Amino acid sequence: MEQPDLNALYVIEALDAERSVSRAADRLGLTQPAVSHALGRLRETFQDDLFVRAGSVMAPTPVGEKVIEGTHRALAIARQEIWQVKSFEAATTTRTFTVCLSDMGVIVLLPKLLAALHKAAPNATLRPLQVPSMELASALQDGDVDLAIGYLGRLGENLHQQSLFTRPLVGIIRGGKARKTVKMSPERFMESRHVVSSTLALTNRLLEKELRRHGKKLKVGVDVPYILAVPGLVANSDYIAIVPEELAALFSRLAAVDVFPLPLPLEDVTVQQFWHARYHNDAGHRWFRALVAETLRQ
Repeated sequence: MEQPDLNALYVIEALDAERSVSRAADRLGLTQPAVSHALGRLRETFQDDLFVRAGSVMAPTPVGEKVIEGTHRALAIARQEIWQVKSFEAATTTRTFTVCLSDMGVIVLLPKLLAALHKAAPNATLRPLQVPSMELASALQDGDVDLAIGYLGRLGENLHQQSLFTRPLVGIIRGGKARKTVKMSPERFMESRHVVSSTLALTNRLLEKELRRHGKKLKVGVDVPYILAVPGLVANSDYIAIVPEELAALFSRLAAVDVFPLPLPLEDVTVQQFWHARYHNDAGHRWFRALVAETLRQ
């Protein structure tokens, strides 16, 4: 079966708008014979005149009206969903951006991202969620997640990554009414029991590695699934915890904890954003990544 010439849709659209072969030809940048030939082929295809002379203009037949209606729908879809696929207008987009954040990211980063998105794209939506680390690479590949943001290390193949900011690690310890920065000896630090959280898995690994260098093991007082449980547990026990500096500042406002510089050298942690190669050149995705980078680097 011969495939239809889709360029004929533009001819139908022009004839409907101009109601004249010559004016339709001008509109399309074609010669009048070319448009007449295209109309002749369409008449053959539909076994109908489609447009007939009515005074000084050409009017559509009943079949022509149905063809015009379908043509407008088809071209609208083509223009909106195909030809404009590379365009992106932040001011008018209603797109939902899905971001994988840990509970720490939701506490520290999400408010900044929400404010920036609302200002730049007021009709867009930001959807935070958590995905198990073993499923994150496939979620990024399948488009279930646009970006993963955090201290994540290496996630897998075909993933792009961009460093956003670096933070030093500090310790928190039970404090009094007045919040202050205190000191801790290496000996006391290595003998103390820690509150750890799965959210701080990278921090825990760095700490375990450094303690092994000193012939020590990490002493876990309690392992909690929620990062927000950490400051309360530290404030009401002799346990300590190691957290990024920004989080320690927040915890000192939530509970009676003091902050101390680490007496052992631990490398700073770097927050990165990750995305799959499938979406690297998507206009909206590119715009959102740039917004995230600009916002979180401030």
